[in-house]
Amino acid sequence: MTKEEILDYLMNKRNETAAVANAEQILNEAQNKLQKDKKKFHKLIIAAWVLAAITWYGDSKGTAVVFALIALGLFGFKYLMYIAPDNEKVQNAQAELQKEMNDPIYQNGRKGFPEKFYNYWDALRLWNLVNENRARDLQDAFNILENQHFQESQMQIQAEIKSLQEDIAASSHRAAVNSGIAAASTTISAITRK
Repeated sequence: MTKEEILDYLMNKRNETAAVANAEQILNEAQNKLQKDKKKFHKLIIAAWVLAAITWYGDSKGTAVVFALIALGLFGFKYLMYIAPDNEKVQNAQAELQKEMNDPIYQNGRKGFPEKFYNYWDALRLWNLVNENRARDLQDAFNILENQHFQESQMQIQAEIKSLQEDIAASSHRAAVNSGIAAASTTISAITRK
């Protein structure tokens, strides 16, 4: 295959996978919005329940009922105005994604193309590798992209390890500070008892 034929072939793969990539993006956005909206009013609802419990045991049953109704009202409002519509959007996006993945054009494009690279973003990266003369043929482009994927996964693992090390260091620091405070408190207690 010539360079132009490879570029045309990869452009066709991008076109075949574009609708699925778009549907995946819409689904991802809908899921993120759902997760964000599930957190709305969360602290306020908990605070209302806590106040309801405190006032219930404080012999103020009427106030406790009011706080409980506020908590239930907020939860109902959140569900009706945010969660239910978001769930519907997620289900619609999932159905659209499944429809696009079952499209004969998308399914036929899979034939003879490596499964792990059959997505819009990898087809674009492969196209760029060939277009920028970083790969002479499709096999070179596959090898380079596979190497890039490996490097990206290694960098992600290193970032996770770094984050874990920072968390451990922060926890160790807190434990050391707490130990120092406990030791000082014990010393002060011992001195004041004498």
